[in-house]
Order: sequence, then C-alpha cells, then structure tokens
Amino acid sequence: MAKSNLLLNNPFAKAPIVRLQGQPVLLFTEQHNSLLQALEAKKVTIFSECRSGFCGACKTRIISGSVSYLTEPLAELKADECLPCCCIPSEDLELDLSPEGAAVVTYPRSNTLAQTPSTRKTANLKAVPQQEVVED
Repeated sequence: MAKSNLLLNNPFAKAPIVRLQGQPVLLFTEQHNSLLQALEAKKVTIFSECRSGFCGACKTRIISGSVSYLTEPLAELKADECLPCCCIPSEDLELDLSPEGAAVVTYPRSNTLAQTPSTRKTANLKAVPQQEVVED
C-alpha cells in the first residue's frame, strides 16, 4: 500500500506519534519519506548503513505500535523489530532508541492534585528541546 494511502486515506486520522523509550519525539507526516529519514531529521542517534548497501544495520526494536513497509525488507526481522529505512509508522509507535540528543517533549513532575482540571492541561506541558533541530 502506498504511503499516501496509509496516511491520507482518512482525512480525520491523526498522524502517528513516534516515541523513543517513552519520550515523544516526532509526529510522522507525509513530508517524511521513511521512518529513518524522520528520525535523522530529529537528530536521533541511529546506526544505518542502508545508503552503503548493507541492509539490516538500522534494525530497531519496536516496544509498541506497528509499521508498514514501503519496500520489502531484505534483512530478516523478528516480530518486534523494524527497518526504519524502508517503513513508516501505521499507528503510534514506540521504539527502543535513546531520546538523548533529540528534541523531545517533557512533562515536569509536579503536584497535579492541587491544580484544577482547567489549569492542569496547560501547567504540566512544557517543550524542552535538548538540542536545536532544523526540520526540512
């Protein structure tokens, strides 16, 4: 199935959120050609040799969620693994990659019980870039 069909088939479908070890890092949209390209744009440290002809180097463990492949993977994968170079998330996705160095959204710990529901929504969310990120 083509990438545009997966992401744009339903105009009300939300773009998948990609998390790294629990930290939200990116919202995957049709501007990304592959999961690997999106992760690299966010300065996520991921080893890949795909462009050098070695398939399987970017193999990554999926903690939760699923992916759809744009091309058939050449490397053998376990059920909980993906090749980011040739796939896109088909739903919210959490990967076993370090969020260190990437721009992530953090949630400061505070006593939310003392807040009213209306102030809780905005008081707990704070974007904290760990590194300047330039998106294409």
